[in-house]
Amino acid sequence: MYTLVIANKNYSSWSLRPWVLLRALRIEFEERLIPFGEPGSAALFKSLSPTARVPCLHDGDWRVWDSLAIVEYLAERHAGVWPTDSQARAWARSAAAEMHSGFQALRNECSMSCGQRVVLRTRSKALESDLHRI
Repeated sequence: MYTLVIANKNYSSWSLRPWVLLRALRIEFEERLIPFGEPGSAALFKSLSPTARVPCLHDGDWRVWDSLAIVEYLAERHAGVWPTDSQARAWARSAAAEMHSGFQALRNECSMSCGQRVVLRTRSKALESDLHRI
């Protein structure tokens, strides 16, 4: 069984991504949650992930880090991660890659907090562009 090492899903979209996939596909896994900023958490991250960051998927002694790499690793082992149609799969991978590495203004100006409603009083042109793209 897999172990998914993550931080708080309310604040870490990187942690949330593989967690949602595993749950959606009903793939069994153990969740290992390490809160950010707790005493000893940095050392724990370092001991559980080659990059000392989350998420990190453990498959026995093997470690896969980075949310998109975890998705691809799971796709090689489980059906349903990507569409079977090649064009639909290419579109889905393109969209996932864009979400993974794009939308810099959105990331910089709108940090993730699932438990809090935030009203933006001002929006930069770059943020408006990201929101329009989405």
